[in-house]
Amino acid sequence: MRTKSKISGYVLRSSAATLVFSCAVVGLSSATAIQRNQTLTFAERVAYQRAIEDVYWRHRIWPEENRSPKPSLDEVMSAEQIEKKVEDYLRDSQALGAYLAEADHS
Repeated sequence: MRTKSKISGYVLRSSAATLVFSCAVVGLSSATAIQRNQTLTFAERVAYQRAIEDVYWRHRIWPEENRSPKPSLDEVMSAEQIEKKVEDYLRDSQALGAYLAEADHS
């Protein structure tokens, strides 16, 4: 049981650290875009998403039962998958913006 609580504590701490880091990356990227008075380019968004995914992957626990070494992020997630994620976020953000604008006019 002690091992499970140690693992649970580690998972909780690493999840919290990942969340804080992700918020910091998003905040800094937004602040940079605001200072430049423009939005982020698609390439910048992909680069930031890649950094976030890298943090997630580094904090993911590799099972002891799996004797093979933990692969790199590039081996488990392609650049196309990251770009697709950014496209999905942008599409969802635009849909939410349109929905909120519609709700404001109602």
